[in-house]
Amino acid sequence: MQEDRNIRKATGNKWFLLFALALIWGSSFILMKKGLTAFAPDQVASIRMLVACLASLPLGFSRLKTLKWEHARYMAVVGAVGSGIPAFLFATAQTRISSYLAGMLNALTPVFTLMLGSLFFHSKFSNRQISGVLIGFMGAAGLVFVRSGGGVGADAFFAALIVIATCCYGISVNTIKTFLSGQDTLLISSVSLLVVGIPYGIYLFTTDFTTRLFTHPEAGMAFASLATLSVFGTALSNVLYFHLVKTAGPLFASAVTYLMPVIALAWGLSDGELLHPLHLLAMLAILLGVGLISWKGRTG
Repeated sequence: MQEDRNIRKATGNKWFLLFALALIWGSSFILMKKGLTAFAPDQVASIRMLVACLASLPLGFSRLKTLKWEHARYMAVVGAVGSGIPAFLFATAQTRISSYLAGMLNALTPVFTLMLGSLFFHSKFSNRQISGVLIGFMGAAGLVFVRSGGGVGADAFFAALIVIATCCYGISVNTIKTFLSGQDTLLISSVSLLVVGIPYGIYLFTTDFTTRLFTHPEAGMAFASLATLSVFGTALSNVLYFHLVKTAGPLFASAVTYLMPVIALAWGLSDGELLHPLHLLAMLAILLGVGLISWKGRTG
């Protein structure tokens, strides 16, 4: 009887974590949009990295004494391509594209994780997963080139910045898997955010950030949105995700990829963003591709 209760509790916990992560990460795009109402894209990225760095340090500070240089350099790579560069790309892109479109394109991350893993990290993949990559890219092309009102999008360049950001995420995931798999996850998170948080923080105060913060009428809400994104969407979510991977397995944890675009879409529509039916078809193509990639099969 006690064993049955423990199983039910564990099952309930993993589903709670899954939906919590989907809500947190799926909401990050609307929070960036709110941050851009008062701050420039480079300031949005800088605020996000600085606050996330400060929030993560207490979690991993006691583990810093175990840090070795051979691992620190890879953590620096993770910080740059997994957080620093994407933060700037997303903020810049969302000056011209909708938050839900950014959320949909973010679902490309597993596609690039597989493709880059095969090309540069000696990972093996199946023919089914190759099909998933191709379908995912076709869906991405639809999202990049179709505007909300139909026709070819004039803002394709800005949508492509999100694609580049997901490529960065793919490099980061493969770096962790290949070179940091045995390291403490809190240490990886803290060091990687420290590497980007310090320079981003220094840069932030060379801009007109303080002037905007104290004079812009929407600065309070914008900063609160970015602080929420930093603490929950960057620092805390990493801890939750790593715990979910360890307790429920990577395949179950990867299901968050399917839920995030739905949350992003819901937030975008509630904020008055326009949706073209072709965007839905393109999103379904990406999710189908991710599904084929995530479906474990014979390699070769």
